[in-house]
Amino acid sequence: MKTPVTKKILKDHFSYSWWKYGLLVILAVFGWNLVYSMTRYTPPEEKKVIVGLYGVGTGYNLDDYMLEVQRIHLPEMEQVTPMDIVPDDTYGEMLLATRMIAGECDIYILPTTHFQSWAAQGACQPLDEVLPDLVADLEAEGVSLSRGRRQNEDSGEKHVYGIPCRELPGAQNLLWQDPTDLYVCVYHTTGNDENVLKFMDVFIRDMLCEPPTTPTDLAPAQ
Repeated sequence: MKTPVTKKILKDHFSYSWWKYGLLVILAVFGWNLVYSMTRYTPPEEKKVIVGLYGVGTGYNLDDYMLEVQRIHLPEMEQVTPMDIVPDDTYGEMLLATRMIAGECDIYILPTTHFQSWAAQGACQPLDEVLPDLVADLEAEGVSLSRGRRQNEDSGEKHVYGIPCRELPGAQNLLWQDPTDLYVCVYHTTGNDENVLKFMDVFIRDMLCEPPTTPTDLAPAQ
């Protein structure tokens, strides 16, 4: 004979077994996110430009700016977006290393110690070789690139591996944080050098602008 289901039985059941249903909900959400991550469409390397910013407080400026650069300068790209890398005291270093080793971003904006370390290990492209006109124009404008010049530990060669944001008047508005300790560099392998370097050229030239850079203050399309 079956025991009838009463309000008291249901109340007692949920009182002692609520955690099971909570666990089922969590597992369901996790499973859905996992399936979505594995099956969602991801643009190929040659169709995206990702800027990784190791810091907090980007606001909306960089997102809007990159969408506008995509529309005007890189319409053939499928994804031109920033990626925030939060400098958490516990996992920040590990997260940055994971992102860089996996090559998840094409351009990185890093604080001094991180930039110097990664540049010395050969993780950054020599900008004086891959973007010589940009470097020459910056120097002609009186921009000091000495802080961005580092020595590769393996080759012993010195190059400009990063652009000091402190030298760029529009950097603070665009990045929405103090740019004094930040450097912009290009990862050594992007899978999309032509478009990444094109974005880098426009990006740096726009940050030379003041009043503050906005999506309407873009450099002329080349």
